[in-house]
Amino acid sequence: MPHTLVDGRYELRRQLGRGGMGVVWEAYDNRLGRQVAVKELLFRGALDPETQAQWVERARREAQAIARIGHEHVVAVHDVIEADGQVWIVMEQVNPHSLADQLREQGRIPALQAAQIGLEVLRGLRAVHAAGVLHRDVKPHNILFRRDGRAVLMDFGIATFEGAAQVTRIHETVGTPQYLAPELASRLTPTPAADLWSLGVTLYEMVEGRAPFRGPTPYEVLEAVRTTEPPPTAHAGPLRPLIDGLLVKEPGARVSAERAEQLLQHVAQETPQFPVAVHPDYDPDATRTDAGALPSPRLTEPDAGTPPVHPPGGRSWRRRWYTLVAGGVGLAVLAAAGWFAVDRMRDDGPPLSSSPTYKAARERGYLIVGVKKDQPGLSEESRTAEGGYEGFDIDLARAIARHLGFKKVRFTVVDTQSREYRLSAGNVDFIVASYSITPARKEKVDFAGPYYQAGQDFLVRTDAPVHSVQDLFGRDVCTVTDSTPAERLRKEYPQIRTAQQASYGLCVGELLAGEVDAVSTDDIILAGYRAQHTKELRLLGAPFGNEEYGVGLQQNEPALKRAICDTIKEQITSGAWRASYVKHLKPLTSQGLADQRPRLDEMAECG
Repeated sequence: MPHTLVDGRYELRRQLGRGGMGVVWEAYDNRLGRQVAVKELLFRGALDPETQAQWVERARREAQAIARIGHEHVVAVHDVIEADGQVWIVMEQVNPHSLADQLREQGRIPALQAAQIGLEVLRGLRAVHAAGVLHRDVKPHNILFRRDGRAVLMDFGIATFEGAAQVTRIHETVGTPQYLAPELASRLTPTPAADLWSLGVTLYEMVEGRAPFRGPTPYEVLEAVRTTEPPPTAHAGPLRPLIDGLLVKEPGARVSAERAEQLLQHVAQETPQFPVAVHPDYDPDATRTDAGALPSPRLTEPDAGTPPVHPPGGRSWRRRWYTLVAGGVGLAVLAAAGWFAVDRMRDDGPPLSSSPTYKAARERGYLIVGVKKDQPGLSEESRTAEGGYEGFDIDLARAIARHLGFKKVRFTVVDTQSREYRLSAGNVDFIVASYSITPARKEKVDFAGPYYQAGQDFLVRTDAPVHSVQDLFGRDVCTVTDSTPAERLRKEYPQIRTAQQASYGLCVGELLAGEVDAVSTDDIILAGYRAQHTKELRLLGAPFGNEEYGVGLQQNEPALKRAICDTIKEQITSGAWRASYVKHLKPLTSQGLADQRPRLDEMAECG
């Protein structure tokens, strides 16, 4: 009953949820002054002492199973209380609105969101399995969410682990029939592959809005699990190969947890756009998915002259297609992201949670990223793009946000003169805005990178009699006040008169109006303006100097810097850097402007 005091400490306040095995209460810990959840097993008045003893043991095992794991995607157990034949499990309180509730409300979940949830559940399962525990009841009802949106795996009531006494009778089938693996439906010994099957069923239900195996009775559901193939997915998109691989009947042939995580990372856009095989029923050119979701990431980087992969039709190719995806793709993923996967395993610095900037952003609920609004290809305003901005820098900013666990980003415009101030004042969390790394700036702020290397050049009018730098001696060349190009121009070419403006967009306006003879800054920025005015403007093609772009952040933020550096390295090794370059910058460049991708050993600001 509400207001019951358990163990003289935990005051039950209201029911959060109720199931066949128990009631979960919202409770208050009077000793530590915090909200908790208390699970009460419903075995009072059990039919016989044997059944009651079995349920008490099951509750005790559940608490032991969870307490030995300790993972961000597994519910945390604070206390276990046994009194008068009853067991109470005290856990952290999370949002009681489960994935099952979400599916009832929405019907289906877009593939990208389903992949993000599935990835978090899988990471929780891998921690569960590493602790020698099998969950045995993975399903949407047992997936809840923390306040920050992270998925949490719940309800280990029928879990089993190494060294635990068996509480289920011989030949007793336990679990929810719709999500039970075929080997468990046949009463075979469970393995971690059984939990992966249940995850596959859950992913199927998320994207399709219905479970793959159904029937009027539990027996018929179990028969369908054992003997029939699930109906083909219609809305899984890039998740279909993984779902097919998880729903292979033979546990030994099922996709492994490691490969499943790599594929989910790809679809969830943690490591987007590196080449993998194309599923024959997935159209990578579709602009939107069902339910108005953002498009799923392209699963190929097309190579001219290479025909698409088309496995033979029908369900007979399921195993061959799974082998292609789980084997070939898994190896491709590991090869493409291998360095990063190893690098992320390092433990050579403080945790991200120690970063003041990260903690403030978490409390706020979103990141604030400083960008430019007038640099075509790199960063510019867009009425159609998500968040109002698009470009190469914007892609990197979004990748960093995903790596840090943020779904929401607010972009704010920073100008060259105010960048250091905006960072030091805490107005932005970091800056991705063609921010050149210089010794003077490093005295005030820190950098991660470089993520791009550029040279300095000149932009002139197509009809101007300017064919070399010497033709600009004694003429007016516009650049931005306090910028690195302005300083370099004065040092390299003191014979040129410099006219300074607040932005390069204003400089280009003066050039088009004939008020200055040229604009000088980074070649890639100039290429973007030239692409907007192909008839009026041209690049001089006299590059000099070198610019290295870095992500600007506050000083004394080693954990945040390491996380951003990891993202940059991931973008480069996974192919995402190249894909973004091809999309945003390559169309702007002339024949002589090369792909300026930094090598990993050249990333001086990342160690």
